[in-house]
Amino acid sequence: MLVARSNPESPCHLIRQECKNMTVTLRNYRGAEDIHLQSVFWMQATRGLPWCWKPTISPLLYSQGAQFDPRSRCFAFDGDRLVGYMSFTGQGKFVSLGYPWVLPGHEGELQEELYDTVYGFAASPEYGGRMFAQRFREPWTDQISFFERHEFVVQRRDPLYVLDLRAITISQIRVTCQVECAARFCWDDFHELSAGHLPAEQLSMWKQYFQTVDFDFAVRAQRNGMAVACMGIAIRPDTGFAEMIAVAVEPAALDVLASCLGAAAAQSRSRKARYLGTKAIRLNGSDEVLAQLGFKKASEELLLSKSI
Repeated sequence: MLVARSNPESPCHLIRQECKNMTVTLRNYRGAEDIHLQSVFWMQATRGLPWCWKPTISPLLYSQGAQFDPRSRCFAFDGDRLVGYMSFTGQGKFVSLGYPWVLPGHEGELQEELYDTVYGFAASPEYGGRMFAQRFREPWTDQISFFERHEFVVQRRDPLYVLDLRAITISQIRVTCQVECAARFCWDDFHELSAGHLPAEQLSMWKQYFQTVDFDFAVRAQRNGMAVACMGIAIRPDTGFAEMIAVAVEPAALDVLASCLGAAAAQSRSRKARYLGTKAIRLNGSDEVLAQLGFKKASEELLLSKSI
């Protein structure tokens, strides 16, 4: 394989040549169209991965930010055909490092080239990344083993519970309190319900993350005019996997959880979702409620990180 690099300022130059009769050119980000290119490729590459989430708008937001550098994105082309890419988003010394996604038949050497290029820049003194992290689902063994080979270690495991929406009937979905579905997730509700239970630093992290999530709808329960529970749900349309990304429930309002989950299930199914997933809900008694509604542990989410 012939691998070359190019960028808008300099001509391509040969990196190395191997026996395969193939030429691959690496280049960095050139414009807004590359964000769309990246999104379409990621959807294609991850479609077969169990319980893969809906893509966030983080790449778009990062590309518009002051800290963005075109070298945070590297695309691999075989002629005019995109065959792989790798990217990262960052804030300060923290870097969310993407996986080197490639088309079948391009695994191995090209992935190492992409990793060396993108991680090499992120970890360089010029950029200044020091903490690197990424999350995967437990069945994604290729992605996990790749990062572990590059000295990432598993820092946390969170269970993923999934409800098969195809196996339930409308009569099973019970909503027994005042629950409403909204087109947009409300950060103010989440903040109000979480402020007394989460430290300010963690709340700030959640706020930044939720700004990158492309929520499809939200569920809100109220009592005496006050929010007692809220959920934000994102649905991946090509696989029908809906996930409750944001969940906050007043500790004294466990009784509304089943109704909120039922409303989320009904709305997700009406939007052609086939499965509804959630990580553990931080509320005493929530595991029993999930089990009663038919949620089963289907996987785990692994957070891998590396510090330099």
